[in-house]
Amino acid sequence: MPELPEVETITRQLNRKVKGFKIKKAWFGWPKLLRDKISEHKFKEIIKGKTILKVGRKGKNIIINLSDGWTCLIHLKLTGRILVGTEEFISKDPYIHFKLELNDNKILALSDLRKFAKIILEKTEKIKDLKEIKELGLNPLANNFTFQKFNEALDKKKKGAIKEVLMNQNVIAGIGNIYANEILWEARVNPFKDINLLTLGEKKKIYKAIKRILLKAIKLKGSTIADEMYRDTQGNFGNYGKMIKVYHQEKCPRCKTLIKKASQKGRSTFYCPRCQKK
Repeated sequence: MPELPEVETITRQLNRKVKGFKIKKAWFGWPKLLRDKISEHKFKEIIKGKTILKVGRKGKNIIINLSDGWTCLIHLKLTGRILVGTEEFISKDPYIHFKLELNDNKILALSDLRKFAKIILEKTEKIKDLKEIKELGLNPLANNFTFQKFNEALDKKKKGAIKEVLMNQNVIAGIGNIYANEILWEARVNPFKDINLLTLGEKKKIYKAIKRILLKAIKLKGSTIADEMYRDTQGNFGNYGKMIKVYHQEKCPRCKTLIKKASQKGRSTFYCPRCQKK
C-alpha cells in the first residue's frame, strides 16, 4: 500500500502536472470505485467542466480541490496508482479503472490491480467531516509536529506495541508497514515494546527517525519494493526501496545479525534482535 512518502510524491507531481487544468469528462471502468452516495452519472455530471485548483494530501488520501466548491478524494489502498499523460501512455496499463480527461489531451488515470481503491466526491466544506479525514492523527510533515505533540499522542493511546501505534492512522497519519519497520530500526527500538515501557530517550529517537526517514523517502520519490506495485505519475519506480535497511532484508546493515521476521497483528514485522532488544 502506498504510504505517506508515496502519496506525497504523487500529490506534488499532480500539482505540477494538472493544477489549473479543466476536466472535460470522467470515465469509469469500475464504478464500484465510488464509495459515497453520488452515482456514476451524477459524478460525471458534477465534475464536467470543473478546474483543478490544487492537490493536497491528508494521511494517505489524495485531495483534489476543484472549482465551484467541490473536492475529489482518492485513496489508493493496496495496489492503486495515479498516472498522468497521453491516451497512448495511459493505455499501456491494463488495470485502468478511472480516467479524468483534461484539456490539452492530458489524462489523469487511476490504475488498480486489486480494485480496492476508492473515490469520493464531496462538497469542499464537508470533506473535513468525512470519517476518512476527521479521525486522522498527527501529520508528521506539518510544522507543528513537535516532540511534545508526538509524546502527548503516545500518552493518549496509553498502551500497545510501538509499531502498531505508529501504524495507527488515528495517532499518526500516513505511516504504514514499510516505514514503521524502518523507523524503529533507525531508532534501535524493538517493534513489540509497549509504549508504556519506552524511555524518554527512545521516544525522542523514534520522533527524530520519523521525520528523517519520511523526508528522505519523499526526496527519493517513495519506495518500490519487490512486487514493483508502486509507481509515480510517470510510471517510474520510487528510489527509496534501494535504501531500505530492515524491511524484507536478510542481515542488519549495522551489526550483520540475521534479521528476524514475525507476525504482528496480521502484518510482517522485521527487526534486528541485537540492535533492537526488547
